Amino acid sequence: MSPDTESNLSFGDCQTILEAREKVVKALKDVGIERAEVRREADLIIEHVTRMNAAERELKFDELLDFGEREELESILKRRVKREPLQYCLGYGWFMGMAMVVHQGVFIPRTDTETLFELTSKRLIAMGISSEIRVLEVGVGTGCISVAMLREIPNLEVVGLDVSQDALDVARLNARTYDVSQRLTLSKCDFREFTLSGFHAIISNPPYIPRRIYDTLEPEVRDFEPPAALIGWGEDGLGFYRQFAKFALTKLLPPLGFAAVEVGDGQADAVLKIMRSAGMNRVECIEDVNGLPRVVVAGIA
Repeated sequence: MSPDTESNLSFGDCQTILEAREKVVKALKDVGIERAEVRREADLIIEHVTRMNAAERELKFDELLDFGEREELESILKRRVKREPLQYCLGYGWFMGMAMVVHQGVFIPRTDTETLFELTSKRLIAMGISSEIRVLEVGVGTGCISVAMLREIPNLEVVGLDVSQDALDVARLNARTYDVSQRLTLSKCDFREFTLSGFHAIISNPPYIPRRIYDTLEPEVRDFEPPAALIGWGEDGLGFYRQFAKFALTKLLPPLGFAAVEVGDGQADAVLKIMRSAGMNRVECIEDVNGLPRVVVAGIA
């Protein structure tokens, strides 16, 4: 970053919250962040630094920033203008209304994945099981899906697998924050080596982006998030699903056990076929809030 750019990110001349917000908006626009996102991000940054919600800020836009707030703004903005994801800059991301801690090297929670959570939770509750319900999550990441489910279903026990120790550490922290850690067992393990069975559901938001597309992604994703959590296996990006389908078939409890996975754009039909070819049935695709095919779910009976 050039000295001129650094000086442009200084908040020494910003006296009020309103002035600081406008400076953040301009800095984000100047580095090419999508126009639709700029003001939302600026509000999140200002909220984080001032610890004021939108209503409070409306009443206090003319209040002065203190020295510590200006320093924190500069620190966050210097990282964000390098296109580092906002969630890493703030130290957390949002999922189902929860602030989930997230660090560099750990996949960032996305609203798209809320469809997987909602589907799985509804199906588990509909089973009407009063005893322990057992779920396996493959690739637990920040723990956002598991933690959200554990908060909603009191008799749920989850085993979360990940090959990343950083992800497991973050998931453990988030589970403690939301007081569900006693019902979440975390293990550093490749699912293909996992031997336990007897689960009511097995879920995953796997790596599925084809390698040929990876280099075209936004720099926030391509340059900062862990490639292993993004790049799909094999040339077509569908290799994970092929192995997952065979794995889930032997680990689920009949007759109501099911597997559910998030899928990428244009992949739903192929994943439906993979699930059926593995011997699973009751296979269907669920759309997200935008009407896009987002989750493939399959049973075993």
